[in-house]
Amino acid sequence: MAKLLWKSQYETGIPIIDEQHKRLFELLEQVQDAVASGNTQEEIRDLVQALMADTREHFRTEEAIMAHHGFPDLLAHIREHELLMEKLEDLHHRFEENQDSMALMMSTFMGGWLRHHINEGDFSYAQFIKSGQATSGSSDLLLALWDQGAITFL
Repeated sequence: MAKLLWKSQYETGIPIIDEQHKRLFELLEQVQDAVASGNTQEEIRDLVQALMADTREHFRTEEAIMAHHGFPDLLAHIREHELLMEKLEDLHHRFEENQDSMALMMSTFMGGWLRHHINEGDFSYAQFIKSGQATSGSSDLLLALWDQGAITFL
């Protein structure tokens, strides 16, 4: 199985996002290594739970940054995050039934998704922020997103 390694080509130029992405790659690699090394099911479960928690936190951070800068595709990006979390929750439930194979499946799926999402989604909002098109976050936009249930960080 190919290692899921962080590469500089994934850098968005937004330090907190890049650090969180690096952490997600590290956790994915740790899950793979734990399964390959025959770690206990409890150790693997802890890594999977950390991966899911860090993914949720990363999504909240991204969404807050995008909302603050008035990123026009925020709702679509949030929907991508929701779909991934639904898939991870499903894989997590199946993980409880067959831990080793599902842990590898989760890390492989998440690794592919993460690489795609950085390249196709995160670079888009990073470019938007760096381009000077970003606004300083309209309170009207934030309140509208809050009313729609699209964001929960206010």
